[in-house]
Amino acid sequence: MSLSRCSRSLLRSLVIPALVVVIASGTGLAQVPPRQYDTTLNQMLDAIQSKSYDRFAADGDARFRSGFTQKMFEELALRLGPRLQQGYSATFLTTLHQQDYMVYVWKLAFKDGKDDFLVTLFIKSGNVSGFITR
Repeated sequence: MSLSRCSRSLLRSLVIPALVVVIASGTGLAQVPPRQYDTTLNQMLDAIQSKSYDRFAADGDARFRSGFTQKMFEELALRLGPRLQQGYSATFLTTLHQQDYMVYVWKLAFKDGKDDFLVTLFIKSGNVSGFITR
């Protein structure tokens, strides 16, 4: 069964724009975090590599500094620091708005080829309120 010229034209007018939308949504329209939070993440990752709790918590609010203890930081630096030192790339994934927080999520891929991590940075009133790795 063949389609009439009118049917083919109608089909093309519906399918081609739909394909363009699908392709565009998967590429080229990536989200970008505010530069200051991309910088904050990089500073925190550098602090983990150099085992500097003070630098890690520098942009944190009082609640973050009291909740993310020196001991927690040391465990994080022990687990993540050596892998960061071997090399990594951080790819921003998305922004979420959750309650009073802006939440920024990155993928960390390591040069050692082992498991990737997700890093989640919680921001409230311009300050770091949370930092989670998975």
